[in-house]
Formats: sequence, C-alpha cells, structure tokens
Amino acid sequence: MTDLPPHLRPFVLPHEPVEPERAGDLDLYLPGATPAPAVLMVHGGPVPEDRPVRPPQWPAFRAYGALLAQAGLVAAMFEHGYVDDDALPAAGDDVRAALAALRDDPHVDGDRVGLWFFSAGGFLMGRFLDPTPDGVVAVAGTYAAVGHPELAGLGLVDALDAAPHSQVALLLVRPEHDFDWIAPFTDDLLTRCRDAGRRVDVIDVPSAHHAFETVDDTDQVREAIRASIAWWVDALR
Repeated sequence: MTDLPPHLRPFVLPHEPVEPERAGDLDLYLPGATPAPAVLMVHGGPVPEDRPVRPPQWPAFRAYGALLAQAGLVAAMFEHGYVDDDALPAAGDDVRAALAALRDDPHVDGDRVGLWFFSAGGFLMGRFLDPTPDGVVAVAGTYAAVGHPELAGLGLVDALDAAPHSQVALLLVRPEHDFDWIAPFTDDLLTRCRDAGRRVDVIDVPSAHHAFETVDDTDQVREAIRASIAWWVDALR
C-alpha cells in the first residue's frame, strides 16, 4: 500500500465499517440509539480543488466515524473550503455552519457536541475555544497545527491565545515524530495552559508520525486510536 498517498492508505485498526447517512452537507455516522452526543471532524489542508478523493472519503475519517458511532456517539464529517491559506477565514465559517447544522439535527443532543481537528485544520481551532463557543463542550486536536506566525494577518482566533483561558475540555494527540512546523507550537500551547493552571489531556504516540492512523502499523498507534475514542465518550458523557 506504500504506493498510495498517506491519506488514502488503509486504517491500521481493524473495525466494522459504518455507512454514513447524508444530511445536507454532513455525513452522519449514527449509533444504535439517538439522539446522542456528537463529534464534528474537521480535516486539514489545504486540499486542492482538483484532488479526486475528497476528505469525507478518506479512510481515516470513515474509520473514525465508524468507531465513534460504535461507541454510542454521532460522528459527522464534511468538507470545508480550505483550499489555500487565504481561504482559512471562510473555512472557519464553513465549520461554524456545519456545527450549527449538526446541533440542529434530530439525531443529535445539541448540548453535548465536540469538534475534532486534524493536521492544519487545527488553525481553525481557536475560534471554538472561546469562553462561550457555540454549544461546544469538548475539542480535540490530533497532530493539529495550533498556530503559525505567517497566518497572523488573516484574523483567525489563535488557539495559542484562546486555549489557556477556555473551559472547554481539550485533548491533544501527539505523534513522537510530528512535522517540525507543528510540534513546537503544540509544546507552546501546553506550556501556556500549564502556566495558566488549565488542564489539557494529552495522548503521546511513541514512534508515530503525522497521519499515523494510515502510515504506522503499530500497537502504539492502535492504542492511541482506542484512547482517543474513549476520551470522546468520557468528554461528552
């Protein structure tokens, strides 16, 4: 499978697939009983417009959707408009619109909703760590980019600034060998939160790389995936 790009390789944790139901712009992975708490997954980018396989079809998101549903949560996946850095503010609006649609869905307990940011989707995280986010009670970032000085002029809410003052439950999942343009900012966020007395849950993944779910076929990665799902169940309970 190494001839495939990393985002199209198989998920390393065996699981039973769940076929999503389409609801507007959302793909909903539904548990056996609803209404239930929900997790909105936010992909990274930029994703070129001509890429033939779109993020909702990537194996990692389909697998996470199935695992969340089997754990009793509604999982939602969609595509935002992060095609280049200048599009990030509009992509943030897409996330907010998707969140509103998810909270209004009859399958969802709209008062128990979280957002799960992946990779450069983390640039959009800060907006949802404000003291009064739109019904969000938990946020997670998996190999998430939480800041970068080159984006300062775009008017984004920086997670580095928002996280230390937020009361929203927060998880960071950190592969040992993440990209060097991500890892230092993750460390900075954790330092700021620790100095502010703000709790952040962390899952460290030994020997793992960016997009570890489809590139690192190891027991450590499988355990990190299971631990991430368990965290969501606990955070939205």
